[in-house]
Amino acid sequence: MRMLNDKRWRETKRIVWTRAGGLCEWCKRDGYIRAGIDCHHIIPFESAKTQEEMERLCYDPNNVVLLCIPCHTKAHVELKSKTKAKVKERRAQAFERWKAHMKGDDR
Repeated sequence: MRMLNDKRWRETKRIVWTRAGGLCEWCKRDGYIRAGIDCHHIIPFESAKTQEEMERLCYDPNNVVLLCIPCHTKAHVELKSKTKAKVKERRAQAFERWKAHMKGDDR
């Protein structure tokens, strides 16, 4: 996804990493110390209905947590974001955003 490779995303990750002190925010909350590796969107930005909302969710540091790999895996299991139904739903949402963009209705 193009948004996860741009300058704004790198800045968002830097802010989140600094806020977390490089530690997994979920482990820290539970009294453990483990290095944070992955940034995770609390509300998946792919669930947005418009491009504007998608960008807001993607780049908002308050919608991102720094997690270790086990916690990141757990987060996706809890979201069930890797199921066939969720993948199909996100593809349909992306198609609807694309159609709106082509009509000029994306903002």
